[in-house]
Amino acid sequence: MDDSERNSLVLKIVRLLESDNVSNDEHDPKILEKYYNFASNELGTENLNAKEIVNEAFLYLKMQNTTDIDPVKEGDRFAAGFS
Repeated sequence: MDDSERNSLVLKIVRLLESDNVSNDEHDPKILEKYYNFASNELGTENLNAKEIVNEAFLYLKMQNTTDIDPVKEGDRFAAGFS
């Protein structure tokens, strides 16, 4: 999967999380399972990649809602590798 495809999957999950009104700090395994399954089944990703992609979606939401941080300059604070 190339970066463009991965980014597209992340954004699909972000839209689903937003439509379901899920907190970007959600930790309930039962709730997270829905999104892991969505990524795995609906989007055709492998199970290992599904969790990574869902986690990236949450990271994206956190960064999007943080107004005092420039994600490009300080992405390493979120373990993001922006260049």
